[in-house]
Amino acid sequence: MMNTCFYSIPIETAGFASASHRYDRDATRYQGFSLPEAMIALLLVSLSASVLISTAVTTRTQMASNARLSAVFRLAVELSDWVRQGGMKALASDTINPFALLDQQSTVASCFGSPCHAQAAALFYLQSWRRRLFLKVPNARIVVCQDNVSISPSSHHWSCDSGNSSFKVQVIKIGWPQGGDGEKFPPRVVLALG
Repeated sequence: MMNTCFYSIPIETAGFASASHRYDRDATRYQGFSLPEAMIALLLVSLSASVLISTAVTTRTQMASNARLSAVFRLAVELSDWVRQGGMKALASDTINPFALLDQQSTVASCFGSPCHAQAAALFYLQSWRRRLFLKVPNARIVVCQDNVSISPSSHHWSCDSGNSSFKVQVIKIGWPQGGDGEKFPPRVVLALG
């Protein structure tokens, strides 16, 4: 009886030894990544990061452009409503184009602290409107003239149509350079006044 027990111990020990040998052989086979695998993984991570950064920059630029366009459009609609409600009547004159005052940078009397007559209030509004526009878009260009109104943005241009047309209205054109536009850029907002 002792003999069988004695023989069973070495067999189990031998089995344990063979299993540990097999484990060591598997461990040496899976030690880590090879250099080409690590380089490919690094390349994929860097490409993903560059695509994410490019997307973030493009999105931010587009959001800023849309915010600028929205602010300018709201200001143009506000000016059009002001003209429609008769705000320009106090400045109406045969010799002076009231909209030429939008290009002037002279200061006018403030109508906040003291009462103003109609002409001073209209001048104050135009200067305030211009200031708010240039706060939103510092390098904006404004043109107000009689022109044929076109809905298509591709046909917007700075020059005013001086031909004899039955469909001419007073329009405001506002534009600003974007990206590499430099000095030549089209009006981005064209809106009928009044």
